Amino acid sequence: MDMENNEIFTIVEDEVQKMSFIQRLVSLFTAPVKLMQNIKYYPKIAAALLLCMGLSLLTLPFVSKITEITTNMMSEIMLIRYGQDFISFMESTQAAANNPQLSAITTASTTLVLLLSYPLMCVIKTLILFIITKIAKGMATFKQYASMYAHILLIAVLGSIITTSIMAAMGTLLDVSSLAAVFMPSGNFSMIPYNLLASISLFTVLEIILAGIGVKEINGFTNRKAIIVVSIIFILSVAFTTIMAGSSVYMMDLSYKALGYQ
Repeated sequence: MDMENNEIFTIVEDEVQKMSFIQRLVSLFTAPVKLMQNIKYYPKIAAALLLCMGLSLLTLPFVSKITEITTNMMSEIMLIRYGQDFISFMESTQAAANNPQLSAITTASTTLVLLLSYPLMCVIKTLILFIITKIAKGMATFKQYASMYAHILLIAVLGSIITTSIMAAMGTLLDVSSLAAVFMPSGNFSMIPYNLLASISLFTVLEIILAGIGVKEINGFTNRKAIIVVSIIFILSVAFTTIMAGSSVYMMDLSYKALGYQ
């Protein structure tokens, strides 16, 4: 039986032509089914992941502006909650912040975080999907999923570049491609409903659609089975993003309460 399966696999593999990296990039946007079929037999990771890492550096010019916007919003939230913001504390440390050596260290650490974030996301997403599909009797390998996500994350990094530049230009943390921009444009990340809506954007939806195509084509799942799998992935992703978005406010709450503010 195994020899039979190997023969079938070899025949199909011969019918699926290898793609160049450029062809894969084009197929990601124009023929995702064809791309996922190609990944099934020729799972390549390095080039797509390196491109993600390189493109992520394009958000560096906007980091300081986004940090400033975040600080101001957090200060407003804490001022409303406790009658005391933390801007004054930050101003008192401004001299240290302007230290060239500290500034260089901050830039270097931010660059490192950006470079490592996409490989880390690729590993985590791949591992979670691999475990879920194994439970669902899927046949895909870890390498196939890693290749799939390395390509899908190109959508994520492009989305990050677009939304981050718009945020910096508009002076807001509102992702204009998310549901929050439609239903809660005046909200902020201290509100759970806002964080929930903000976690669902045009780009996250595109990512989950591509993941669904990949799960179906690589495993040979039915449409129904693939939809169930990616729905679980989507729910977990939204829940995690929502929790992480509100964690900064939660940590500030703990800090203020530790200092005796009520």
